Amino acid sequence: MMDAAQRIERERDFHNQRFVENNASRESRTRRFYDAIAYGFEGFRQRVTEASHGRCVLEYGCGAEIMAFDLAQVAKQVIGIDISDVAIAQAQHIAGQRALQNVKFSVDNAEDMRLADDSVDVVIGAGIVHHLDIEKSMQELHRVLRKGGTAIFAEPLGHNPVLNWVRNKTPEMRTPDEHPLLARDLRQMARGFASSKVVYFGLVSPLLGLVTSNVKSDRLLTRAVWAIDRALCRVPGLRRFAWYCYIELRA
Repeated sequence: MMDAAQRIERERDFHNQRFVENNASRESRTRRFYDAIAYGFEGFRQRVTEASHGRCVLEYGCGAEIMAFDLAQVAKQVIGIDISDVAIAQAQHIAGQRALQNVKFSVDNAEDMRLADDSVDVVIGAGIVHHLDIEKSMQELHRVLRKGGTAIFAEPLGHNPVLNWVRNKTPEMRTPDEHPLLARDLRQMARGFASSKVVYFGLVSPLLGLVTSNVKSDRLLTRAVWAIDRALCRVPGLRRFAWYCYIELRA
């Protein structure tokens, strides 16, 4: 119990510091590689938007640079939670500036939420589950999701030895407790749901970030690499080595 509390405290402190500091240097080191797999995140966002129309949506681990503001245009209500009080204060400030009436943010623990049972239709998150105790967080998802609800998460994967080498060389970029997901974690996430679907992306496309610092989606090279990436990420046995995936779960 103490270990869990200490882990949560470490996560909160790390992300509070991240949101307080100017992250320009940190972002510049990784931005080109995230741009190189942007097609996958765009697919994730499209699915999230489709699933959110007219629904009550929970953004799980929303941070400050969040989807809630865009989803407010299509969802009935959007709730954002994060363990970082700094991130939530920033999100509340932005929501106030934009006069958004159907969004609400609060500091909360994703593994032990204050939300009522059967209170949301959709749960979404980007880069959050790999920071959590999966068993506890999935129990909470089952509790707050209404029957027939949907959960969609974009998460990094941990099978690629090259990516793991980079992670080991850059410990300052992440928290000591996060754990890129393995196949067994995806299976654990899917347990108890009526159906699950995993879409992989970022197997060869991260190489674009080595070629150029300005990856543009309208370039012929980018489109060609993305087409190859899509094809390879559909191959069983290969796709598990992708950098990212998004997983869609139906209650």
